[in-house]
Amino acid sequence: MKKIFVYSTLAVLLFGCRKTEFDPIERTQGSADFSRYVAVGNSLTQGYQDGGLYEATQKYSYPALIAQQMKIVNPNMENFAQPMTTGNGSGYMHLEYQNGEFVVVSPDDPNGYAEDPSWSSWGGNGSGPSPRVYNNLGVSGMKLVHVIHRNTDEKRYNHAFFAGVDLGFTKVNGNPYSRFLYFGNYNPLTNTGTHIPYLEHIKKSNATFFTCWLGNNDVLGYATSGGQVQKVKDAIPGIQFLFPTLAEMELNGLSDPNEFRQKYDSVLKAFKDIGAKGVVATIPDVTTIPLFTTLTLDVIKGMLNKNTVYIEENNGNVRPMTTGDYVLLSANDDIKKNGKGNSSSNPIPKDKVLDINEANACKARTVELNNIIKDLAAQYNYPIVDMYKFLETFESGIKIDGIAFDVKYIEGGAFSLDGVHVNPRGYAIIANEFIKKINEFYGSNIPLVEVGKYKGIIFP
Repeated sequence: MKKIFVYSTLAVLLFGCRKTEFDPIERTQGSADFSRYVAVGNSLTQGYQDGGLYEATQKYSYPALIAQQMKIVNPNMENFAQPMTTGNGSGYMHLEYQNGEFVVVSPDDPNGYAEDPSWSSWGGNGSGPSPRVYNNLGVSGMKLVHVIHRNTDEKRYNHAFFAGVDLGFTKVNGNPYSRFLYFGNYNPLTNTGTHIPYLEHIKKSNATFFTCWLGNNDVLGYATSGGQVQKVKDAIPGIQFLFPTLAEMELNGLSDPNEFRQKYDSVLKAFKDIGAKGVVATIPDVTTIPLFTTLTLDVIKGMLNKNTVYIEENNGNVRPMTTGDYVLLSANDDIKKNGKGNSSSNPIPKDKVLDINEANACKARTVELNNIIKDLAAQYNYPIVDMYKFLETFESGIKIDGIAFDVKYIEGGAFSLDGVHVNPRGYAIIANEFIKKINEFYGSNIPLVEVGKYKGIIFP
């Protein structure tokens, strides 16, 4: 009798608790409509990491993770489609344990993960005028200023950048990461045929909701080249250009703020005109990422066993490195194997150094472009994910799902082996920053991504 009483009491307690503890959460989109979610941006949007775009990780791009969570709120939303690579894709870096230490192996190394045989045909090489319409429109390497042209020179440049151009005696290949989009049959030499700007793909996206994280490369390209601005004429040396103003256009300079404002406005207006709601993101301070923060002055002194490290400035002058200068991670082998920086006659070359003046120029332009993004977002009533501010927080270290993260190369847990792009865990963190802002602004309750479910750096 006593046992019956105990079991009955337990049953009452268990069933009595069940209703209050497990009431279903009512999911809502709030005032947003996730029926067709479209993402625009560059390599971070496309899912690039470890110096490449490849199958095993591309599926963890932050837009794909956001869409996965949106689907919980709106099961009827369109399945999120990305132009997926197969196998090694474009090729990528990986870690190996060699002679008692971890070594980063590039795709070009003898045992590297080289590009997949399928990569040359990935994206359809032009796709034709009626290609598949993807939800992820991210294109690695593109700047915001590439979205549309203001004159014929920019039209020629943009078409060559995205689709390539046949000059007769040589062919300039287009951006391999944009091959899933069709840019028309335009001939830049004769200015005939049709060029389809990237902006047209936004206008025809039929998005009901969007995320926009364009603008990173409007600063990053300058920074990763060590402030060495290359012009169109430098890319194809030894020829007489038919279009002198085109020859002087910069391939990797800091984008002009006026041009940036005009073209960013075009992007937001395009989304507004098709009735899409969405969210935009600011540009992080590029000097806070591992590519620039790993080889500090103290670290290089230790590598060289020297008290002074010598760098080459943009104008060719050689001087001692200061704590305000940044040496790119790509200088690592040159310092280790060739002793670069150990004397004034053997400095770290200028294309591997973002000196203090160049770094300050990057920081100032980033603030300037972010102010433009904030102004225009307010004008169109779109909320902002402030990635600039978030990365500042991230720099000092944060803990998510019990896992510690910061910006340290490899050890920090969020960045991939290229020191610029994040790994799947990093993309999950980014996805959550977007989701938090969407929930806050539109009154939806998209559940956050469980960051700990995704892989960080893969050790051998």
